[in-house]
Amino acid sequence: MASPFDFSSGAVITAAQLNAIGKRADVSWSPSANWSGSFNYSQFSRVNDIVIIQAMYSLDATPSGTFEISDIPVTGNSSLSGISATGVAVDVSADDVYAVCPRAKSGSSGTKIDFTTSAHNDFATVIQGKPFTFASGDSFRFVMVYQAN
Repeated sequence: MASPFDFSSGAVITAAQLNAIGKRADVSWSPSANWSGSFNYSQFSRVNDIVIIQAMYSLDATPSGTFEISDIPVTGNSSLSGISATGVAVDVSADDVYAVCPRAKSGSSGTKIDFTTSAHNDFATVIQGKPFTFASGDSFRFVMVYQAN
């Protein structure tokens, strides 16, 4: 792929070229989740076709089933290539954290985010009992980067 810029010695980048790079904009995001609780923080940034999601979700009751977040802020490309994500699930009663990996999940009702974990050498989708028994006060904190459509 050819560069849109002249990188030879003494070359000058024009204002139009700089504007074409794009700028970062932090935007509030109002996702929803299927476990009872609330988002303490949810924001995303977009630079051209790169989307960065940051969020923290706290539970206010004992959940059941698989944890999913709906309403991804910017639709990803069809293969959602380039997903990079990291996160933690915080168990307040045990004063412990577990690594979780957010991932985009396509379904009949649109794109959602669910989480996987490899706690105790058991790679699995995060559910009420994995990686620990979730309860009120526990939380998820994550950052996710993907390519927009």
